[in-house]
Amino acid sequence: MKLYLAGTEIPAYRSLLAQEGYTTVALSYWGLRRRTKFTKLYDLAEKFGDESEILIDSGCHSVNSKPNSDLSDAELKDIAEHYYDAFIAPNQERLTYYVEFDAHQLGDEWIAQQRERLDRDKAIVVWRPETGRDALEHLCHDWPHVGITQAGVDRQDIAHLLPHLAETTDTKLFGLGMTKTAALEHGLWYGATSTSWISPSQFGDTIIWAGKELHRYPRRYKEMSRARHKHAITDAGFDAEAVIADDATEVLRLSVWSWKQFSDHINGTGVTAPGKQPTEGNADPTPQAVDRLPQEARHAGVTPATAKQREKQPFPGLALVQNTADDGTVSRPILKTVDPGVRNCDRCYLSSSCPAAEPGSACAFSLPLEIRTKDQRADVNAALLEMQAGRVFSLRYAEELEGGITNPVLSGEIDRYMKMAKTVEDTEENSFSVKITATQKGAAESGLISRLFGRDEGEQARSLPEPVTVERAAIETGFVDAEVIEDRAA
Repeated sequence: MKLYLAGTEIPAYRSLLAQEGYTTVALSYWGLRRRTKFTKLYDLAEKFGDESEILIDSGCHSVNSKPNSDLSDAELKDIAEHYYDAFIAPNQERLTYYVEFDAHQLGDEWIAQQRERLDRDKAIVVWRPETGRDALEHLCHDWPHVGITQAGVDRQDIAHLLPHLAETTDTKLFGLGMTKTAALEHGLWYGATSTSWISPSQFGDTIIWAGKELHRYPRRYKEMSRARHKHAITDAGFDAEAVIADDATEVLRLSVWSWKQFSDHINGTGVTAPGKQPTEGNADPTPQAVDRLPQEARHAGVTPATAKQREKQPFPGLALVQNTADDGTVSRPILKTVDPGVRNCDRCYLSSSCPAAEPGSACAFSLPLEIRTKDQRADVNAALLEMQAGRVFSLRYAEELEGGITNPVLSGEIDRYMKMAKTVEDTEENSFSVKITATQKGAAESGLISRLFGRDEGEQARSLPEPVTVERAAIETGFVDAEVIEDRAA
């Protein structure tokens, strides 16, 4: 795969790539329009060295990604005429490939008409994902160079279609505007363009090749990631202190080198198939005979796939353990973690800084850990607290070395330590509660209370909650206050 690093319409990026000896580059015509009025011919031969392989992207993705374009159809057609006649045609000999002007706003019919004027040896036609997989197959049979955008890869499941197209057609597949490394690793691309290499300059990201993997950290992890890979940065020949200090040039130089290593890694593993030379006139290959089953052997239904059955075993890192007591009794199976033994120094991202790293060897370290009892869990919690406290104090020391400038990462680690400490404290807090229910009636009730809680509590249980007046007692008992009158005979 040829990885075309884009953004060369900006002179600073173009100069940096030339300085680093990176020769497969891409230029966006639409991005160039934002920087120049094209009052004179833009001569690629003057801007790039003879060794550069240049891919021109029309940049129509910027127009197609907007639901409502600010440009009218007439304005877009004028821009397309300038792109083909005043930019591509004069630089036809110097450029290697160029992407068609596929402005969706102008319609499929207009795009089809413009394709008649394209140079089939250098033009790249773009597949629109909404047209479906069949349209992609038709393009690959009709055109020698077909471009697929990152949005197309995301919207359509074409991972299994790309190998088929690469093997059955003479088409060179180009990934346009690729931003995800997974899309580059799993596609059979002849070439791909990407502006991701300049994200450290635009967004403060950190891109570094370490441990045979391209690492990309967002801005919020800048300090952590650069310090973590300090040794790898130094081993690659860059100034690690300048990278940590966010020197724009050194960070971009590291990014260019990292993308170059990523590209070489893909090509070295054979993931990317070499490009095929287009046949004369893009003729279809001669049909070959296809083996067919005899008519009488055909049958309805689906033939079940036969797979070799193998003995099942636990996943690496897990094991079922049974302990045998002295009397010969075997305990129930217990799931435990064990060292899988699959990590090796050649594939470990720490190999550049690990003191025990040795090519072709398994990892020299193991982690003997068991959490089966409350005491073991308490020991692990204490170890984690100690580890987090060590991180806090290490960051505090680094803060002092940097002149006392407040480090937001340190503040976050302190908050994390406090949360961990509170969780451990709540887990280990001892509490005890007892609830007693007892029932007896009459005088026996007070006697029971006295026996359980003491004489004073019993006396209190026998006393009324508040004094009762005579009138209220009479009413509650049913007595009526009356005056006695003598019964006199008449």
